[in-house]
Amino acid sequence: MSVRVGLMGFGRIGRNVFRAMYGRDDIEIVAINELADIHSMEYLLRFDSLRGSFEEPIRVLDDSLYARGRQIPVFHHKEPGQIPWFDFGVDVVVEATGKYRSRTDLQKHLDQGADRVILSTPPTDDIDHLHICGVTPDQIERSHRIISVGSSTANATALMLKVLDDAFGVEEGSFTSVHAYTSDQSLTDVPTQGDLRRSRAAMQNIVPQTTWTDEAVEELFPHLKGKFKGIKLNVPVAEVSCSDLTVQMKRPVKASEVNEVFRSASQTILKGVLDFTDQPIVSSDMNGNPASCLFDSLATLVTDDVLLKVIGWYEQGGGISNRIVDLISQVGPQSTTSGDRRTS
Repeated sequence: MSVRVGLMGFGRIGRNVFRAMYGRDDIEIVAINELADIHSMEYLLRFDSLRGSFEEPIRVLDDSLYARGRQIPVFHHKEPGQIPWFDFGVDVVVEATGKYRSRTDLQKHLDQGADRVILSTPPTDDIDHLHICGVTPDQIERSHRIISVGSSTANATALMLKVLDDAFGVEEGSFTSVHAYTSDQSLTDVPTQGDLRRSRAAMQNIVPQTTWTDEAVEELFPHLKGKFKGIKLNVPVAEVSCSDLTVQMKRPVKASEVNEVFRSASQTILKGVLDFTDQPIVSSDMNGNPASCLFDSLATLVTDDVLLKVIGWYEQGGGISNRIVDLISQVGPQSTTSGDRRTS
């Protein structure tokens, strides 16, 4: 039995999730909610400036997309509580609008019949579970109905911290996310409420920003509470970012042994989630890589035996979308009454 998925939002993440799911028999998209008109949705799915063309057959008829011979009804509701997930037997809603991040808003998907909600961004308040693949336990409890996969930066950074902490022990640290510009930045200087730096032109500036990742790290690694901080620098690059991580180790280390630990993890327990390279790559070489983090072994630096700097590359749209699909497959279809209410 396949997992029946409803997509809330068909922007960058929503379309990447659609691509990552396409062709799988264990997951089926049964409904999409998106404010944009359906022809714009189909066009932006088919032609992508960063990922290239989507060559699989997709067509539009009335208010539905058709893919792999299946009808996917499209709704244009403004609020989570307006979407009839129950009518389509939805097991999992992927909340990918970036707008609805509170427990109150996410609960509305459950009230409309979904069994679980996976949030593609950081939450604004307490939810049931923060799931970072390779860092948090694999098992998802039945009580975990509202789940966040965090952010692409949190996934890459926490993954490197996990490897280092398990192997050597981490005392404290900081990081800088050198991040591709985002869709909520402007191409020219325009007034912006709140953070004045965001009012500056994205393609002409390196824009310092705050980041939620240090909060996530403190939740995932309690012994680092108050000992880990970070900042984000949005740069004039369209795709691929990197996490520049500096940590104080609990024991002396060598660059070669750090690299070997990451190489081994990428080939065993973290295969598919953590990637490894010893080649002189640049950011664009990460395009299309589904891993949460590509560890760059040529960038590893050790100072005074215990001060370590490492770099991990990540594609901010692709990696997190693949982790969402992994999580959907992991939680599986509803185990109780869903079969009684599915329409087709």
